[in-house]
Amino acid sequence: MKTILTWILLGSGLVAAPRVGVFTMADGGRFEAEFLGVEKGRGMAWRHPAFEGVRYISQKGLRQLRLSAADAPKRRVHTARVRFRNGDELAINLNELNADAMQIETWFAGKLSVPRHHLAWLVPGGEGELVYHGPRSLRGWGAALMGVVLGEDGEDVGGVVITEVMADSPAMRGGLKVGDLITHMNGKAYLDRTLLIQAVKKHLVGDTLKIRVRRGEAPIDLKVGLAALHWRFEEGALVSDQVGSMIGREFEWPALSELSFDLDWKSMPGMDVVICGDRVREYNAVNGYKLRLYQNYAHLYRNTSPDGLTYNSTSIGTVSVKWPASKEAAIKVLVDQKKSAISLLVGGKLVKTWKDPNGFAGRGGALGFNPQLADRMRISGIRLRHWNGQLPNGRGTEAVGGEEDHVHFSNGNNLKGKVGSVEKGKLMVKTSFAEVPVPLEKVATVVFAAPKIQPNEEKSAWITLGGEGRVTGEILEWSAKGVRVRSSIFGEMTLDPAVISSVQFR
Repeated sequence: MKTILTWILLGSGLVAAPRVGVFTMADGGRFEAEFLGVEKGRGMAWRHPAFEGVRYISQKGLRQLRLSAADAPKRRVHTARVRFRNGDELAINLNELNADAMQIETWFAGKLSVPRHHLAWLVPGGEGELVYHGPRSLRGWGAALMGVVLGEDGEDVGGVVITEVMADSPAMRGGLKVGDLITHMNGKAYLDRTLLIQAVKKHLVGDTLKIRVRRGEAPIDLKVGLAALHWRFEEGALVSDQVGSMIGREFEWPALSELSFDLDWKSMPGMDVVICGDRVREYNAVNGYKLRLYQNYAHLYRNTSPDGLTYNSTSIGTVSVKWPASKEAAIKVLVDQKKSAISLLVGGKLVKTWKDPNGFAGRGGALGFNPQLADRMRISGIRLRHWNGQLPNGRGTEAVGGEEDHVHFSNGNNLKGKVGSVEKGKLMVKTSFAEVPVPLEKVATVVFAAPKIQPNEEKSAWITLGGEGRVTGEILEWSAKGVRVRSSIFGEMTLDPAVISSVQFR
């Protein structure tokens, strides 16, 4: 039946691999369904078990579509990043630059031509290699737990006694009860409470344990699926509404790294982010950093723990943050281990760079999230990638609008003039005194002069492209062949569906 249905969807022009989508209506209502694509003349197609067949909804009735993460076999690293005057931004490979246009190429949209008057700034260096993109489930995120409190243990007892079973826990759902004596886990006998706990912690969220207990005189075999305390996976995101419930996982954290994620909240932000910790299931007793995003502030703490039990937490600094009124924010954390520097960006803007005077404290690759308010908070679009060491936007990108192009160097110097072409890895800049060839590897940012005629503001959809940027345009069609978009910058373009993470209708 599944094969037949897939053929029918393809035959009608819809996508071959449906994704979970969260539809937010213009009137504030929302629902979750399988997003199937956009069919010309019919609208956005979706399917839900509660309804028979494929249904459609007009784009005019929507405020936002948020999609679960998708695999992209063609995904590759780009060498530069460009921003346009309408606020759009793309990770690109720069093929050519001349007096009239910039020729670029991306894995998700192919070759594109951009009229020069649309250019705001260019950052050579681009995006680093992707380490992680998710989440797609709770699997792999810890700490994994059964949801029991253990009491007596040892040979005299014959195992480990359960003294408490937490409400709505994996243990309760698996049939464990107070007074049960755990004798075996996954076929191995356990008499020591500590060893049993350690064995459970080695497993991942989503794993299933085979537990043998003695209840009275009878041995009983049960299956218990491990979960994360007070965390759930909803609508392509990690969601929690409880205080102090840590979730995390291990990564190969690059020495120069960029962590980005989307955070949204019900009333106010209250989230601790553990960075480069050496214990994924610990919150305080780690050697690493804790970034606290709380109410109108961001705090960075250095945590050290020589024995994994006791710890010392030292404040490195605090900065005020103006959070968006929409109650959602794109968070980016840049880590330079060699310089012991951590930078925070909110909505693409640099908020603060902290430098640890005592050297880099991180001793591992653990990333963790720990809510600090009993409020619904949602984390999605988590990406960890290599970073080129340059702050996004570089220097001077806010000062777009001068009569001349500005070239800002990595060492802090700058050059004014007319940026011409790119030849053999060098940017040709015509100044008042000479034409200067500037090696691209020395350029932090190119800020283009403001055009005499400003481009018209586009009032259509904002299409967020995961960590690759944003495009403004009208969605014409969404199928297995690609997403056709009409843009005032590029004309008609076709995007790889896998790159799109959300659409904000305007």
